[in-house]
Amino acid sequence: MAKKSKGKRQPIGLVRWIIIIICAMVFCGSAAHLLLYATDKMAAEKDFKELRESVRDLSTVYAQNSDLVGWINVPGTKIDYPVMQTKDDPEFYLHRDFKKESSASGTPFLDAGSTVLPRSEDEEVTWNWLIYGHHMKFGTMFHDLMEFEDKKFWEGHKTFTFAVYDPATGKTDNGEYEVFAVSRSKIRAEDSDAFKYYQYAGLTSEEKFNEYVAGVEAESSYDTGITPEFGDQLVTLSTCAYHTKEGRFYVVGRRIQ
Repeated sequence: MAKKSKGKRQPIGLVRWIIIIICAMVFCGSAAHLLLYATDKMAAEKDFKELRESVRDLSTVYAQNSDLVGWINVPGTKIDYPVMQTKDDPEFYLHRDFKKESSASGTPFLDAGSTVLPRSEDEEVTWNWLIYGHHMKFGTMFHDLMEFEDKKFWEGHKTFTFAVYDPATGKTDNGEYEVFAVSRSKIRAEDSDAFKYYQYAGLTSEEKFNEYVAGVEAESSYDTGITPEFGDQLVTLSTCAYHTKEGRFYVVGRRIQ
């Protein structure tokens, strides 16, 4: 039997070469995506850092972008951002930064159904202000909202602030809110009878207010011993969660009078 010559490389099959090339392309593509993601995140946070230096005077922030509604700050987390609203284009800031430029991080924004400052006779202030923010893997935006799932965290961080700016008067209303409900949820089918917290952004009636409070308390991960009454202003902070398809996580606070 003839012996194989030593030191002579055996040819690699065409299929194997194709697999190697595809793997290399996937790796390079993933690396490029992560690099762009990280670069976008750093650029966005740099802009927000500059805004935070002006946050004591929201009029200066409003002067840069009149879509500003207010500022959300949750002690013990990185959540410290402007809150925007564009009722004519509700998700405008889903993938745009404060400067209205494309950004994967987006900017926290108020649901179009929520009204903080009525701008016409047809509008009235709603009893629940629903604010959305991305759950960014790098720990920014509303990523840290998930900390509230741990009751011990809540025990040490029971309140957050939502400062509202009124351009008509140039004044800022610094509202403090105590957390009373924390829950995992998800976007449900339209024909489902299950409770859908995200459908209560425009509360104006006592009946719907009580219905919402009962719903979020029933879903809450733990009992805080706090039950709002009609007339209390509520703020709901919502972000994506990955426990299920279309998962969501939300925290609800009532204003401390």
